[in-house]
Amino acid sequence: MTQTLQAVDHPNLLLEEMLRVGREGIVTFPNFGHYRCRLSLALGRMPMSRALPDTWYETPNIHLCTVADFEELCDKLGIAILQRAVVDHAHRSSLGLRLLPGLLGEICLYRLKRR
Repeated sequence: MTQTLQAVDHPNLLLEEMLRVGREGIVTFPNFGHYRCRLSLALGRMPMSRALPDTWYETPNIHLCTVADFEELCDKLGIAILQRAVVDHAHRSSLGLRLLPGLLGEICLYRLKRR
C-alpha cells in the first residue's frame, strides 16, 4: 500500500486484512513527525511539504502518524517489522535519516508480517 494507510478510515483494520490475505506486506506513508511539519504546527499552521502537498481542507489524509506512532500500532497488532526505510521526498537515504528517522524522514517504507 503506497501512500494509502493515512487516507483510510481504519488503518489498523487495513493492516490486519493485508496480512490476513498475504504473508507479508509493504506500506508507505508520509511522516508527520518530520521537522518541517513540527515547525509548521509550532507556528500555528497545518503542515504542507513535498510529502504532504495538499492544504488541510483538500487533503485526502485523515490519519497522519509518525514513525513512532506506526511502530507502536504494529506492536499492538502483533505485526513484525521486517524492514524499515525512512527517506526524503526523492526516496533517498542518508546518515542523518538513519540516525534521526522520526525527525528528518519525510516518507516511511515498511515491510511487515504477522508475528
